[in-house]
Amino acid sequence: MRIKNSFYNMAAVVVLYFVKIILSFAGKTCLIQIMGDEYNGIYALFGSIISMLSIAELGIGSAIIYNLYKPVKEKHIEEIKMIMNFYKQCYRLIAGVILLIGILITPLIKNIIGDLNIHDNIYILYYLFLLESVSSYAFSYKRSIIYANQKNYIISLCDIIGVVILQILQILTLIYTHNFILYLVVGIICKIAENIIIQICADRKYPYLKERVSGKLSHQIQRDIMEKVKGLLFHRIGSYIVFGTDNIIISRMVNIVAEGLYSNYLTIINPLSSILAQMISTLQASVGDLLIENNKEKNYSIYKRISFLNFWLYTVASICMFYLIQNFIMLWLGEKYLFDLSIVFVLSINFWQTGMRGALGTFKNASGIYYEDRYVPLVESIINIVVSISLTYLYGIIGVFIGTFISSLVIFLYSFPILVYRPLFDKGYLIYVKEMWSYIFGWILSFIGVHVAVKFYEYINIGNGYLSFGIKAVMVFVVVNLTVVLQYHKNEEFQYYKKLIITSIGCLRKK
Repeated sequence: MRIKNSFYNMAAVVVLYFVKIILSFAGKTCLIQIMGDEYNGIYALFGSIISMLSIAELGIGSAIIYNLYKPVKEKHIEEIKMIMNFYKQCYRLIAGVILLIGILITPLIKNIIGDLNIHDNIYILYYLFLLESVSSYAFSYKRSIIYANQKNYIISLCDIIGVVILQILQILTLIYTHNFILYLVVGIICKIAENIIIQICADRKYPYLKERVSGKLSHQIQRDIMEKVKGLLFHRIGSYIVFGTDNIIISRMVNIVAEGLYSNYLTIINPLSSILAQMISTLQASVGDLLIENNKEKNYSIYKRISFLNFWLYTVASICMFYLIQNFIMLWLGEKYLFDLSIVFVLSINFWQTGMRGALGTFKNASGIYYEDRYVPLVESIINIVVSISLTYLYGIIGVFIGTFISSLVIFLYSFPILVYRPLFDKGYLIYVKEMWSYIFGWILSFIGVHVAVKFYEYINIGNGYLSFGIKAVMVFVVVNLTVVLQYHKNEEFQYYKKLIITSIGCLRKK
């Protein structure tokens, strides 16, 4: 059942994010062409500010899902109902706190943005972003029961429909009205509608959620949730500072147009990152189910398979990104929207490094290890702020991304090996280091192989830009996969996936 649910979840995620990628490009293109670079920068900046406010969620959702794994597995309906009722009350409180904080920081908005040449009131735009965030907390809490039951594909299907409708309506709004405020209002309505639909789906699939809660959540579960929330608060603050403040630093220390350029790259990077992260994170409920058995050797065996898959996916994606993203943006928007190639290289390295958190992050979240490493994100965020701002003064925008890379090393050098790897798998630091270095070395060899192939390809002059990009994309994708296969074809995890694919093809032929 674990494998079946994981397969459905992963397949749904792949379809969802391919749809998202296509539509996000169409929406971004309309936003830039119709509203201009400054509105594009505002959209990215306000998104970062709202992400900062979401720290008030405190990670309650993750703590709740962790505490749902056991009662869902054992079918303790009353306990599930009490946990979900507690979750609902928490999210209503959080929505109010976010709204209050959002209103209180209003005077700072103008200082963060600086001078702008737009015809809309900047505060109205900000409050619309705030309203979307607040409304999502009021309706989305029932997603957790679907996640805990390993039925992520239900949410993914709703998201697919929601994204299609949202993007089409927003694109039409821009084309026919050129009204950015109406564009944001359409987004709010669609997000609320999507959350209501997911809530209805949860009620129909788990009708006991509509029943009256007869008891109170045990003090033990409440204490466990609160302890994990304390740890998750640090994680959320640290995560935002490391990954969410780049937009604000760029906007304040460079300019809003540079922020817009960065957001164009994120239009490609974020969906790609999301699809890969979701493919790995869909395994979390299955891993949570596995960890209940408390078999460390089995845990380690499954981890190695997920870790190798994670490495393969992000190695292919990061190298393809570096060699193709410039060509894509050139064809999509034009040469004036390009970053320097050195910046793209650092973005690709950061993408790979962040992605390599996936396997251990999945086991960490599924096991509820939040409180134990609560101070690590604070150390990471302090390093990020100091290094990013310092390097931005010296080297410009690339300094922001180098700061992110350096600060993230704290996770790989301390948090993962000491607080996750050792307790969950009973393996030492040296085994962890050996595994990480094998993946780093594998990435370097793959990069060199693709670089040689690309240099050879550059001698061939194909006049048509789209045809040239298509041929180059296929070549880079094939070569990077080939380098991984050549390096790891004798690897136990590679053989596992090879056998799995052969078995799947055999089953399809029989049908």
